[in-house]
Amino acid sequence: MNLWRIMFACCLGVAALPAQAQGDVSKQIINAPAPESFAVYGVSGQPSVVKDKNVQGGRALRIAIPAASDQPWTIGLNSAVNQPVKKGDKLVIAVWARASTLPEGAATAKIAGIQLGLSKAPYTPVFRGEAAVGGTWQMVHANGVADRDYAGGELTVSLQLATGKQVFDVGPILLLDLNK
Repeated sequence: MNLWRIMFACCLGVAALPAQAQGDVSKQIINAPAPESFAVYGVSGQPSVVKDKNVQGGRALRIAIPAASDQPWTIGLNSAVNQPVKKGDKLVIAVWARASTLPEGAATAKIAGIQLGLSKAPYTPVFRGEAAVGGTWQMVHANGVADRDYAGGELTVSLQLATGKQVFDVGPILLLDLNK
């Protein structure tokens, strides 16, 4: 199954694929994709889970960013990768996101890092990308290849969000291992 078919399936929900393909996609998800499972850091208080029928799964985590920082990683979230990854595996991070409140005068809000990296110091990235999102739901992604073998729990998906005074809604985050 190619990358675009998987991304299309994620956009429409796995119900849009034939039964055989549905099983394939679900077996490729190697993280904890539900918004309730994300670990948010750098903000005061616990971000709320909001219901929204327009996002895959119907729920999102709302994260208020009080101000921009020249260090965008100071506010973000992590999604645990609970399965092992093998050297050479082709990986895709697919993120449902929108900015429910945009920075003043801006048409989009920037996600400075969509990253797969080590889950503990030195937090070295395996690969990263960035994206800009507007006020409507969209799926953004980053992709890369594993540089070595990693045990389950050794990696985490993270988003770096301290790029402006804004509010992000983050729906499911899927880390797909296309080699599974």
